[in-house]
Amino acid sequence: MSQETDIATALEILNEPGRVVISVTDAAAVLGIAKSTAHNAYMRTGYLCDGVPVIRVGKRCIVSIAALKNALGLS
Repeated sequence: MSQETDIATALEILNEPGRVVISVTDAAAVLGIAKSTAHNAYMRTGYLCDGVPVIRVGKRCIVSIAALKNALGLS
């Protein structure tokens, strides 16, 4: 997959109507980082990056789209 396709996919994820959370793996794609980097950050700090907490629901780890957009400076 090209970088342009990755960016388009990430924007689609952020703008999908009715969706309020995404997986840590999808959030990593939005940030343009490896999923292992995202998971390592979460395991160390509980956050994906500054201002983006990871919410644990059972075995699932999710990220608020609103928090992610806010951290990226998007509305």
